[in-house]
Amino acid sequence: MLTRFITASIALIIFIPTLFFSNTFAFDAVMIFGSVVGTIELLRCVKVAKKYIISAPSVIVSGLVPLLIRYCIEKKVLGAIVLIIVVYLFYLLYAAMFAKKQISTNDIALSFFSTIYVTISFASILVTRTLNYGEILYLMIFIGAWSTDTFAYLTGRLIGRHTINKFIPDVSPNKTIEGAIGGVVFGSLSFVVYGFIISAMHRFDAIPNYILLALAGVVTSVIAQLGDLSASAIQRNYGVKDFGSIFPGHGGILDRVDSVLAVAPVIMLIGAIFLKVNAYGLFT
Repeated sequence: MLTRFITASIALIIFIPTLFFSNTFAFDAVMIFGSVVGTIELLRCVKVAKKYIISAPSVIVSGLVPLLIRYCIEKKVLGAIVLIIVVYLFYLLYAAMFAKKQISTNDIALSFFSTIYVTISFASILVTRTLNYGEILYLMIFIGAWSTDTFAYLTGRLIGRHTINKFIPDVSPNKTIEGAIGGVVFGSLSFVVYGFIISAMHRFDAIPNYILLALAGVVTSVIAQLGDLSASAIQRNYGVKDFGSIFPGHGGILDRVDSVLAVAPVIMLIGAIFLKVNAYGLFT
């Protein structure tokens, strides 16, 4: 317990200041680091990390794509990103063909999925920061995911009686239906509270749309829990307790951000689609 507390404290001391510098390369560097390490962790979990002919290019892509995509709106490099992914995909296919004794098509599929899932999710955080009201919007990724995780756990511990495991066997036996509902309720409420805080600060030229914030909170909370359950399913399938050990007592990066990775593309899409029309935006 002491190890977990110390690790969490150090992580927060490092991460919270990074959020305040989200408009600098410091934030970009942390997200790129997370993408690279998260990809390595997932490749290890699915047993392809030591097949360097495919894992090495995967790690390179996981660092390169977020670096480029962060500036795709300003520098018009979206075409280059698409080209990188296409070249990467065909490289994997050729590797399976020419190194068939060492590399299987299953290895190729696992490598591509692991890399693209982690990379696109971290890149989504960076893209969200560049959107209209991005300085407000990107924090909702972390608020939605972590408030859902926290209150789902607390609600489940306090009043949980009916386990989700009855509906999803062998995935997460300790999660309860009451906890899942609590996560959705408080996850949605966290967005509304965040809107009040933004409004009270008078720092941003933004008026919260509380109805849409609440609805976005519900969607985000559901996605966050699905992301958490999906990560648990992968771990159980491969007999892995933690994705990594970078955080003593807490596991790896993916163990801490599994729900964040699921939420990030959703918030990015909400921002990209709805904020183009102020009358229907989360903030106007």
